Amino acid sequence: MANLIGLRRRQDDEAAAPDAPRLVGPLHAVAAPAGQVARETSTEAPALCGELVEIVAVEDVPDDTGLCRACQYGD
Repeated sequence: MANLIGLRRRQDDEAAAPDAPRLVGPLHAVAAPAGQVARETSTEAPALCGELVEIVAVEDVPDDTGLCRACQYGD
């Protein structure tokens, strides 16, 4: 199975309008085994870069959201 993708949850201390999205970019890659468990249990999973993210469906990702540099290049 291919890696899954996730977005970071917005932090409480981040200033945002009431209608701001709950999840924020950039996208993060998550290894398939950890991502599958997180998707099934609706929990966060560690991305390849170490960021805790929520697994999202590709259809739910805004078109202008790119993959984080560390997940993309292994930095």
